[in-house]
Parts: sequence; C-alpha cells; structure tokens
Amino acid sequence: MPSTPHEVLIVALREQPGLLGALVSRLTGVQLPRSLKPADATLRFVKPAELRLDLVLQGGRRRWVLVELQRSVDPAKRRRWPLAASLLFSQTGALGDVIVITARRAVARWAERVACVRTRLGTTLQLKPVVLHLGAAESKALLDERRPELALFAAWAMQHRHGPAARAVVERAFELTERLPRALRRAQQRAILSVLSERMLELLREASMNPDKIPETPAARKLRLFLEAQGRKKGRAEGRAEGEVKGRAEGRQEALITLLRARGLAPSPDDEARIRGCADAAKLDRWIARAATATTVREALGTRTQGARARPRPPGRSRPTPAPRS
Repeated sequence: MPSTPHEVLIVALREQPGLLGALVSRLTGVQLPRSLKPADATLRFVKPAELRLDLVLQGGRRRWVLVELQRSVDPAKRRRWPLAASLLFSQTGALGDVIVITARRAVARWAERVACVRTRLGTTLQLKPVVLHLGAAESKALLDERRPELALFAAWAMQHRHGPAARAVVERAFELTERLPRALRRAQQRAILSVLSERMLELLREASMNPDKIPETPAARKLRLFLEAQGRKKGRAEGRAEGEVKGRAEGRQEALITLLRARGLAPSPDDEARIRGCADAAKLDRWIARAATATTVREALGTRTQGARARPRPPGRSRPTPAPRS
C-alpha cells in the first residue's frame, strides 16, 4: 500500500507537472517538453487487465513520460516497467521515458538493472530507466534559491534520515519555501511535514521547544514558528472537540436530573454528584432510559440496593434433600 510520502509527492507532480521538468533539468541538464500533462495512469490491454502506475504524463500523441517513486525493491517491476513502456510505445508509436525517483542508493542500483531478463539461449529483454537518486549531493543541489519549489524533493529525500545534516536540509527547505507565493507556500509547507518520518518530526519539535539548546539559524526559526503555529491550530481543534464532548455530556446530565425530579425521584447529593461526574454519553443514555420507568433513583442508575441481595436462610431450615436417582 502506498505510503504518505509516496502519495504526497505523486499529488504534487500530478498537480504541477512542471516540477518533474525542473527536477530532471536540475539533475541531468535535459529539458522535458513543457506540454506534458497528467494522463490516466491505468494502462488497459485488449484482455480485461490493468496495470497501475504512479504517474503518466503525455504531451500530444507521441510524447509520454512514465514516473515511478520507488522507496524499496519490488521484484514485480521487472515485468511491469517493460510491459508499461511497450504498451505506451505501441499506442503512441514513439518511445518515451521511464523515470524512477528514489532516495536510497541501493534501490537506485537495483532499478537500473532490474528490468533486464535473458534466456539460456540468449534472447534478451531489457529496459533501462532514467534513475534519479536523491542522495545528499542531489538534495543540496535541489535547495536552489532560484527554484524554491524543488525544496519539496530535497525534504522528501530525508524521509529515512534523521541526523543533523538531514535536519539542516529540512530547515533549509522550509526557508526556501518562504519564497513561494502565499498559496503555494502553505501547500508546500504541509507537504514537507507530510513526507517526514515521525522520528524527524519529533526531533524538530524538540528543537523548536528548546531553541536555546542549539544555535537557531534563520531557517530553524522559520520552521519553529511554523511548527508552533501548527501546534496552536491542533490545540484549538482538540479544545473545540473536547468542549463539544463535554457539552453533550452536560446536556445529558441535566436531562437525567430533570427527568428524575419530574417523576418525583429527587436524587440525593451523592447521586447528583455521580451523575455530574459521568462523561460517558452511552452510560448517561442508559440511565435516562431506565429513569423513564424506574421507581427509585438507585434503580435508574443501576445501583444495587441492600434489598436486592440474597436473603439469609432462617436458622434450623435445611435445604431439601434431592431424591436419589433411579
């Protein structure tokens, strides 16, 4: 099942196809056509079968690019990548590019050679994709003041890293994101947080709560302020939710007390304290249902009374002896 970092980057590439061209140009020097647009990433065959890919971009009838984000080794890609490329080649009459993006060197080496199979007789089927490995050097190159939108790829490459260098990349990515227009800025900030690991997020939160522990750079300060703002929003949302739950419980408590008094079953101070101390909506609903027919407050609240206990057997009276089995 695709992970959150995988889906976040795919959505970004689908909504902004120019990001792929900027990434390829920055790392390889090759310019992709600007006419590339998202297409249906599900390839269909004559027989009822489908091949789902991460992203397919098409520019006109004869230009296509297949994009795969690869976080780990997947043996099934040995068949799927050549099959997808062959189908698009057949449909368009032109060979396009298969681009694999990964943040792991071992996965990059695997992707370069996985789609090559050879029979004992010598028949060879081979597809060599364009592999973009977003390592430390590549991530540094993507932190470009002239192309702040590429900072998302640099942050995405840090999803498996947690050291000081990785944190510096993330902080710099946030700093560059500030250069984007307001609408794009907020979207990219949220996307960066979404692709980071929980461990990295925790390190960033700890640093933001202890800014005196580590010298605070301008980039770190911007990240801290953003995390604090996100924390305040989360706190307000949790507070509203808690307030709504508390309000619903208080409404049920008042309804129960009013119902008991209307039926002449005035609750004692202890009973009323027990009712007002209950925040369980389901339990309060059960009490309200019982109060409609109960003859005592204890019965409504499900409290066992002394009279409900088994009465002691009078002295001298023994249990009847069962008749012997025949």
